[in-house]
Amino acid sequence: MSFNYEELCETTQQQIAQLLEHEEHLEEANEQYAVTDIRTVQGKPIQLQDIQSDTLITVNGITGKVDDMIAAGIVSKSIYAGNFEDYLEDADAMFEIDEEHNDPEAYLINDVDMSNTISQLEDVLGSTVTSSMVSDVLAGNELDIQALEELSESYGVSPERAQKEIESLTDSLMDSFEDYLNEKHQGIDINHLTQWVAYVANRDTKIMQMYQQAVTGALGGDLNYSRDFISEYRKYYRLF
Repeated sequence: MSFNYEELCETTQQQIAQLLEHEEHLEEANEQYAVTDIRTVQGKPIQLQDIQSDTLITVNGITGKVDDMIAAGIVSKSIYAGNFEDYLEDADAMFEIDEEHNDPEAYLINDVDMSNTISQLEDVLGSTVTSSMVSDVLAGNELDIQALEELSESYGVSPERAQKEIESLTDSLMDSFEDYLNEKHQGIDINHLTQWVAYVANRDTKIMQMYQQAVTGALGGDLNYSRDFISEYRKYYRLF
């Protein structure tokens, strides 16, 4: 027996229509979350690449801090990498670092000084900017002047001293990465690999994501997040 909504009063019909419209909206939201507004907690506009954990974002009418929205499953952690379109794919797995390092394949960096330096940088700049700066140095690019000035002011040192600290950090990361290659990926020349990544990453989104994954993993203390782009490197040069 079908129900005839026309038998209901006009107000009830309108309420049911609104509920059905809202249900349809939620179904669409489950298929593709849309970030429609990004701003600081003070209400100032902010760019996607400057997102921090307490940045306010609005997703399909829901507003909250980024970390809260991630915890609620509304957006992916990939938003910290400037990407939220692949939420329904494997973005979380790509950028998530296991804090307890229970992965049997983990290759951990046990360098206390390096970990302390990374923590200090992230305290001032946030994890996203820190990762970006380290990526730039590893790729042979110049450091962001604004970020250097922030570090300089925060720690009361010259920008030159701040730059040396970052370069020292990346040198230590490269040394650890070379040890990782020698142990886990023998036969790969680190200089050729880094040159290849620097060249290809700017031309291939997939490789860029793998490179960001590797840097994020290294800053989290696990070098084995590099294995995906190393695998692509092997395929490219037909190394087995």
